[in-house]
Amino acid sequence: MIATASTHRKIAIIGAGLAGVSAALRLLQHGHQVCVFEAAPQAGGRARGVPHDATTLDNGQHLCIGAYRATLTLLQEAHIEAEQVFMRLPLALHMHNGAQRMSLVTPTWLPAPLHLLWGLLTAQGLDWHSKWRAICWMQQLKQQAFALPHDCTVAALLTEGQQTSIAISTLWEPLCLAALNTPITLASAQTFLNVLRDSFQHRRQDSDLLVVKSDLSTALIQPLLQRIKTLGGDVRLRTPVTAIQSKEDSCEVSTATGTETFDNVIIAAGPHQLKTIVGELPSSPAFDYQPITTVYLQYGAETRLPYPIMGLCHGLAQWVFDRGQCCDQPGLLAVVISAHPPLITDKAALVKQCIDEINQALSAYQMSLPTQPQWSQIITEKRATFSCTPDLPRPATRTSNSQIFLAGDYIAGPYPATIEGAVTSGFTAAQAIISGV
Repeated sequence: MIATASTHRKIAIIGAGLAGVSAALRLLQHGHQVCVFEAAPQAGGRARGVPHDATTLDNGQHLCIGAYRATLTLLQEAHIEAEQVFMRLPLALHMHNGAQRMSLVTPTWLPAPLHLLWGLLTAQGLDWHSKWRAICWMQQLKQQAFALPHDCTVAALLTEGQQTSIAISTLWEPLCLAALNTPITLASAQTFLNVLRDSFQHRRQDSDLLVVKSDLSTALIQPLLQRIKTLGGDVRLRTPVTAIQSKEDSCEVSTATGTETFDNVIIAAGPHQLKTIVGELPSSPAFDYQPITTVYLQYGAETRLPYPIMGLCHGLAQWVFDRGQCCDQPGLLAVVISAHPPLITDKAALVKQCIDEINQALSAYQMSLPTQPQWSQIITEKRATFSCTPDLPRPATRTSNSQIFLAGDYIAGPYPATIEGAVTSGFTAAQAIISGV
């Protein structure tokens, strides 16, 4: 229900990442007054573009799936065509262990979950024992509604499900790293099953890969900010909030330029920033974090990989994206290293290692990359995601202060730290204020 003039509230949102932007849009659509504070010079948080010479890179490869309904709803409500933002690819995994490869391709002409069954049955590079064990396991998970009586690690779950070593290394472990950015020896099995359930058990298109067509700032963040401003929202970049002081029925938000009073505050900053902004909250979380490093390699425009996305199972890197095929950046490759230990500090050595690992995979196609790219760039997000471990306590949207709400991909929910989790949390925080319950 649209808010009436008598119910209009003045809301401060701290943080212009996807959680904060989603909350702002939903509140503005219900007639509330919104001011978004962002400490950084650009919005987007961990989903942003990074300028590099004449091009714009992403701070990481942010892959979505067709099951991300909140993300697609956000685009719809912002009057943004999903086809303008995402290239939709039916699920196809091409995993490489040196010159050995495993290819699992799901057909578009079968409904879920039969499309996955067909993909497993026809997968190249998986022996029949591995296929049979995977099919039996997925059927068992379906019978138990993808719910575990007790959470455990993904590694323990795969062992209990009698998955073979080749299926683990070329299928389940890469999917876990892509979804949770947490090693299988540490990752929450229940959270992993939530992703598998929503990807494979409802609609065939839920397992589609949604690849951003250009850099995230251009494709997503800037159009969302423009929509916020069109609806009358105020976005203040380079404006860090230094303190939030709670009053009886309001909050005072302080910045370097002064203090303003708001009816409610949504803190959509990272959990590690909460104490700086608001002090101790009983629900303040303490997380461990996992990094993601992206190594960009620019080659000539004629350079093209066999597939838009290739998986690597034999070394440091897990994925390589051909951004010429995905994002109209010809010759640009993005190598993803997820949940990694400290990397070698020699940039040239790291770049060489990535090229060597790609070339090991390309040897299966009688292809190779030149030894030296035209240029390279390494971007590391040290706190890319929280470590998504079993039974991890995650805070609720509501805090002990009735005027203050939390939003972010770390908020309690079924998903790990993803774009979908961030958007959902923003919608949830906004709805809490809209409903006034």
